[in-house]
Amino acid sequence: MDLLGILSIGMIGVALAVFGLRNYKLAVSAYVVQALILVCIFLVLASTHEDAGALYSWAFIALITKVIFVPYILFRLLKKIDIKSEDEPITGFFVSPIIALGFSLATAMSLYPIYLKFSLIQEHIPLIAAITVFMLGIFGFILRKSAIKQILAFCTFENGIHLTLALTAYNSPGIVEIGILTDAIFAVIIMSILATRFYKYFGSVDVSKASNLKG
Repeated sequence: MDLLGILSIGMIGVALAVFGLRNYKLAVSAYVVQALILVCIFLVLASTHEDAGALYSWAFIALITKVIFVPYILFRLLKKIDIKSEDEPITGFFVSPIIALGFSLATAMSLYPIYLKFSLIQEHIPLIAAITVFMLGIFGFILRKSAIKQILAFCTFENGIHLTLALTAYNSPGIVEIGILTDAIFAVIIMSILATRFYKYFGSVDVSKASNLKG
């Protein structure tokens, strides 16, 4: 297996760690590793495909936004609300990641042949990884009731989108990539503010407590 395949599989593994780790600081740290792997994948793709030089700029932008700014926002959030670990989800800490990974891989294997037909870069393992990470982010929203874990799920979901975009449309205008990445930062900031206010009101980041607001 080549370096690109190893990095892609590593990205799935770290995405699962972001999903499954109970300690919030460890989960955010795992997200930083995931973002670094994404940057490395961009660099490898740019260096091995002559017409994919635009991915060098993608790597730089991802380094600034995903590896530096987003973790900074999340660590500040954790410091402000001073919660160290996640409450146990309904499906449990062990079952929940297994369910998410199983369905994510199944979805990726069924969809990747379709995506491959439209990909500018014909790389099987990275494309499967992109769809898997994307789906893990979606399942993070569904199976996790922590507002912080849902923010991390959004970040994971977004990383899957960007890897897919790098493989299928790396020649899109640079302004598009910058716009998507900066929108993600603003989304994380807004969700962090909402999580802080939620914690002040409910004394928890468990979004299931919002059921108390139902009339």
